[in-house]
Amino acid sequence: MTYEQLEDLFYDLEIEAGAAAFHGFLCGRLTCGIVEMTDLVASSSEWLALSAKQSDAAEHPLTEFYQSSLNNLEDLSFLFQPLLPDEDLPLAERLAAVGEWCGNYISGLAEGLGSDFEMSEEGKEALEDLAAIAQISVEFDAEGERDYTELVEYIRIAVQLIFADVHPEGDSAAQPTLH
Repeated sequence: MTYEQLEDLFYDLEIEAGAAAFHGFLCGRLTCGIVEMTDLVASSSEWLALSAKQSDAAEHPLTEFYQSSLNNLEDLSFLFQPLLPDEDLPLAERLAAVGEWCGNYISGLAEGLGSDFEMSEEGKEALEDLAAIAQISVEFDAEGERDYTELVEYIRIAVQLIFADVHPEGDSAAQPTLH
């Protein structure tokens, strides 16, 4: 599902949430390990403030979106990409979406991991960087487009580093799955 498709789904279901913010939250939550589908639906429904009617209507498309997001995080070729608006939108709006994505990624990660978790120094640094990016300014200079591309690439690598840190190789019991 693309950014625009998720935005359209939210619009159709009258959900007042941003696609980038939701994808960030979801990826943070999926980074944490085994997630029962019912728990993921419940935390997502709470995060999105869905009514029972909205939750029922969104269940199938969001379940597919959850699985697709998990597959992208687990991809061994590291093709994960944060779900952000395309270059047709003004840079200021894309930068705001980057900040929302990062802030909600940290929120989802915190919800899933709680306070008892170990992380390498590199993982902690990546997490601190994402927290700083969440506070991003939408002011930019002439180099803004190039800087934006580099920033999104850094986020992509940071998330993969955190994911790998939370899921050390060889620890198949810790690999995230949807049930």
